[in-house]
Amino acid sequence: MSTQDNDPFAATPTPAAPGTPEQAATPPGVLTPGALPGAAPAAPSAYSAPGAPTPFPTNYAPLQPVSGLAKWAIIGTGSYTAVTILSAVTASATLERTKETLRDPANASVDMSSTLLGFLSFITAIAGYVLLALWMHRVRGNLTAQGRKPGGPPAVEWWGWFVPLANFVLPFLGMRAITKEKVGIGNVLGWWLPWVAALILSAQAAIAQFGAVDFMTGQLKDEAALDSTVPLSAAAAVLVVVSWIFLTLTINKASKDSAQ
Repeated sequence: MSTQDNDPFAATPTPAAPGTPEQAATPPGVLTPGALPGAAPAAPSAYSAPGAPTPFPTNYAPLQPVSGLAKWAIIGTGSYTAVTILSAVTASATLERTKETLRDPANASVDMSSTLLGFLSFITAIAGYVLLALWMHRVRGNLTAQGRKPGGPPAVEWWGWFVPLANFVLPFLGMRAITKEKVGIGNVLGWWLPWVAALILSAQAAIAQFGAVDFMTGQLKDEAALDSTVPLSAAAAVLVVVSWIFLTLTINKASKDSAQ
């Protein structure tokens, strides 16, 4: 018998170093403490050292496609632009029929062409507004889903057009807020300033038309004022075309590289 066999301390295991967990092999088929029968072994939890960067969050809402709405917004606003051009081209003929009606109200007949153009102008204006607002709302939603809140008045693309006086600024602020990362300020101003100028000229034409008629008698009292509506309508149509061109550029640039 060897001296080592007689030594009672020879079989004593060496104690683990302080702070070091003891690792014992688990025999095959034996569950680890706390594990349920048939359960897979738990994956080791990730450890982040102090000061390590936080993983990028993945719980944002999925992006919505914008290319389809962008196309329809351009078509809708372009349709209104086309009707505006047609109205300006036929303004002179419409004016002459209006004069005849005012000179002899008893024998006046309904001007079907101008009535149809007025109806088309109203329908295309509503369609263009809705499609453009839908596109702006979708772009705003995608930016928010990416964690990049665009700022500006919330949902202003829907209500900003109807606030008296403030509607000369609010839609511009909404468009600038959602496009500032991809579109220069010049493009947005190129859309908005001609549009505002066209609105002012159209209002002047309407005022001149109302001022040319004596509403007490229904007679034409200022033919020169009525004549001024033709050049005002033509200038407003040109401005609407310029505005639409810049709007198309703005929509295309802001939609580029977005969710298709």
